[in-house]
Amino acid sequence: MRVITWNMRRAKTGSSSWGYFEDMDPDLALLQEINEIPEYINDKYDLKYLKARGKSGNDQHFGTAVLIKGKIESNLSLSSEIKWIRDEIKFFKGNLVSCIAKPVGQRPIKVISVYSPAWPVDKARLEGIDISNIKLPDYSDIWVTDILWRILKYAQPKDTERWLVAGDLNSSETFDEKWGTTGNKLVTKRIRDLGFYECLRGYQKKLTPTFRHVRGYIEDQLDHLFVTKCLAKDLKDCKTGDMSIVFDKSLSDHLPIIADFAH
Repeated sequence: MRVITWNMRRAKTGSSSWGYFEDMDPDLALLQEINEIPEYINDKYDLKYLKARGKSGNDQHFGTAVLIKGKIESNLSLSSEIKWIRDEIKFFKGNLVSCIAKPVGQRPIKVISVYSPAWPVDKARLEGIDISNIKLPDYSDIWVTDILWRILKYAQPKDTERWLVAGDLNSSETFDEKWGTTGNKLVTKRIRDLGFYECLRGYQKKLTPTFRHVRGYIEDQLDHLFVTKCLAKDLKDCKTGDMSIVFDKSLSDHLPIIADFAH
């Protein structure tokens, strides 16, 4: 089973990025910043697609998606014991696209495709709320990655359950080195501490950049792919897409993460 996660930078029906998508030939794809999905892709995949939420509260022109060769069996309900977190889950439903997807001939997988924007939750919605045990140290804001952590903490996935959570978290531990903070390392650590395995970092044994900055440098890993232990033991390979294709041909400013599993 081949799984990818990729921020496709506002891909439209005629975008060349869909040709590279076909070349990768994923069985399961978690996609971010999708404006349009071509009909020939629609014909090959069952999918769930929702528009991402913009800073103003309106929907963006682009959305977040899950595509599966097989069937999306049902929705995957995301929740929390904390009311204001539940409210933010509803607000960001197009940034946290979840479902139960069944690949052909395999057991179902609980999937969350994540697009965490580079701006925090509006402080006006959190006025009077104690966020001290949710927010990251060094930060006064709440981010979609904090909401994701509380969702997973509430769900308490078992090691034997097939969960796959991936996307553009807009967070890299390299930011901490640049800014003298610690919070970005904790974004992924908090998820790993819930029993998830981070495929790219774990398989490559090092930070692997996935993002090209507008100034041209490539040093930050904004994209991440997490699985529970029963999937991690079947991981055969995990790498990024071809930089010479994605960046040199301007398909996106993000590289896809490509993970191959035995089952």
